[in-house]
Amino acid sequence: MGIIKLLKHPLELICLCSICTLAFFCRLMSNIRYETVIHEFDPYFQYKSTIYLVEQGSPKFSDWLDDRSWYPLSRYMLPTMYPGLMYTARFFIHVCKYIFHLPITILQACSYMGPVMSIIGTLFSYDFGVMVDDSDQTKHLTGIISALLFSIIPGFIQRSVAGSYDNESNSITAMVAGFDLWLRACGCAYKNKPAKINTISPIVAAFALFYMGFSWGGFVFILSLIPLHVFVCLLSGNLTAQIKVAYMIWMPVGYLLMNLVWREYGFVFKQSIALPGIGVYFLLIVVEQFNNVNKLLSRQSQLALRKYFILFAVSIVIIMIPVLLKIGLLGKLTGRFLSFVSPTHARNHNPLVASVSEHQPTVWASFYFNTWYLPVILPIGFYYGLVVKRSTGSIFMVIYLTTTTWFSAVMSRMILMASPAASACGGYVISKILQTVTSVNAKKSFKKDDKVVVKNTSVNTKSKFVVLISAVGLIFVFLITFTKHSLWCAKYVYASPSIVLLGQADENGSATYIDDFREAFQWLEHNTHEMARIGSWWDYGYQMNQVANKVTYCDNMTRSPYWIGLMGAILSSPEPVSWRICHDIGVDYMLVLSGAASGYNGDDIGKFMWPVRISSNNHFKKREGYEYFRSYTERDYYNEDHEYRVDQKASNGMKNSMMYKMIYYRLDETMGANAKDYVRQSQFDTRYANKLDLFEEAYSSERQIVRIYRVKDVYNF
Repeated sequence: MGIIKLLKHPLELICLCSICTLAFFCRLMSNIRYETVIHEFDPYFQYKSTIYLVEQGSPKFSDWLDDRSWYPLSRYMLPTMYPGLMYTARFFIHVCKYIFHLPITILQACSYMGPVMSIIGTLFSYDFGVMVDDSDQTKHLTGIISALLFSIIPGFIQRSVAGSYDNESNSITAMVAGFDLWLRACGCAYKNKPAKINTISPIVAAFALFYMGFSWGGFVFILSLIPLHVFVCLLSGNLTAQIKVAYMIWMPVGYLLMNLVWREYGFVFKQSIALPGIGVYFLLIVVEQFNNVNKLLSRQSQLALRKYFILFAVSIVIIMIPVLLKIGLLGKLTGRFLSFVSPTHARNHNPLVASVSEHQPTVWASFYFNTWYLPVILPIGFYYGLVVKRSTGSIFMVIYLTTTTWFSAVMSRMILMASPAASACGGYVISKILQTVTSVNAKKSFKKDDKVVVKNTSVNTKSKFVVLISAVGLIFVFLITFTKHSLWCAKYVYASPSIVLLGQADENGSATYIDDFREAFQWLEHNTHEMARIGSWWDYGYQMNQVANKVTYCDNMTRSPYWIGLMGAILSSPEPVSWRICHDIGVDYMLVLSGAASGYNGDDIGKFMWPVRISSNNHFKKREGYEYFRSYTERDYYNEDHEYRVDQKASNGMKNSMMYKMIYYRLDETMGANAKDYVRQSQFDTRYANKLDLFEEAYSSERQIVRIYRVKDVYNF
């Protein structure tokens, strides 16, 4: 590999080691400022699964049925998860224990997974940059700058800081590795050398795809991008024998390996996302045979053969489309895939998907925040890679960047996937700029007398020097500001966990920490029955299940829109209806998040419309046994002026809902007579908020952020 060859270039090796060191330590800010803790809501499921795998072993992990989540449905774990992250963490623990003799805890292994994987990702990003650039003069510079940008780009830092133990922690590294190995399989490592047919690299690239599929559902992006790359190379005339051989090996091996992933078992025969890759595979076979026959024919016969070939291809497509529709392979496009094509699809057809903040469209400011000023120079990479050079690597870079840019605009989460492409393109552009300015005003033919030549040479030398210094200065300023912005994001923006909040400084200027979540979860664990069933909005299921060790009804897996709709119905209904639903499904306690007293702006009433939309959506229309529940709509929670209010002018539907009562119940007793909601800057109606008959307050955290209510046992209808 190119990384091994760095031993011959000590300066590059020193630069790359420094970049890897920077990538690791800049992600430790959260552990330094807080402690070793898992950050967000989702990673607590990964943490719980890792504990079970390490303590119980792989055989029991394979048969694990979790009866403490999604009550009463339970959850068969292995077919509903991507276990690559858990197995990677276990491997990390064994390496530290048996090779380095560093006995680390499971929590430490999970917390430091992101920083460790970022080092590996930085190395592959370097090699990816080398593969993209086909110039021997600039390819190593492209690799170094790509690695630097990738190591600290905020779009990648957000999911790889210490404590961010989510699927993306290792999957983005796996994705970059898969793309790098694919370009090696295409022969990009043998530029300007005698052609070699390499059959090993495609197999290694297929195993990288397998690891990606074993770890994250984003593997479908690789399955789509690589066939697209081959197809574009075919159209542009860049299809080489090595690319054809690489794809003819990568596709069947990779697809067969993907069938070994439990969650995607048999996916080639079940999901339409596999069809483009299969189609390109057979297209290459047909094109190869067509070219072989074409060589034996005259010019006139070649034109006739081409016409018949096009007619044959169109006929096959027309015949196959109804067949594929009949067997269900076409038309089985998932909601998330359709959301990428149409940004409004999820909101109109599946509000459960649209309710996730990461699935919202990206604002323009977010592009610059997560990539700094890279979007300004990326068009240069488009032009240079697609028009000027148009090599195998540059075509792949342009396709990669184009697709992820579109996906990022549709869904904010996808900036994460665009970050490696933006880093590689940024490194490519910067190296090409430096190459261009160093070759400005090249020597011209000497046709004039010596005096004129000397004069022009002096002028050209000065202008060349000015251009060079200006370009180097601008690039240096760009890299310095990029690094400064990225480190600021790593320290202040992405280093703050969701389970521990940073409050306002005290009188001495020292930081204060808000630990209401763990405080409430500890109360649940130690003051309720072991099998107590806790109802809440689905965002908090993983944390309650792992930290509080309680039975939950729904979580971030979103397994059943029906049960999530039930939780939405409890929150949006009047108290008698909410109590009856709780009684029918066995809820012991209800938990809500309230920011009214503390100013915490991520509370439940701030996202109240999503429970309303989901409980009134098509998924929840067939509610046998719950005929007493009337389906509410958003209009019921807006007042006569079509305003979303929580004060005296709030709608009756809002004031009578259980959400309103549980959020504001008796807050006036702790906040005073003029109590108000600090998030929405309005006074709530205590006449409605303080009326609870069928629920009773069991516990409220120190700053009233987490509020827990016990469901009373008896009610006389």
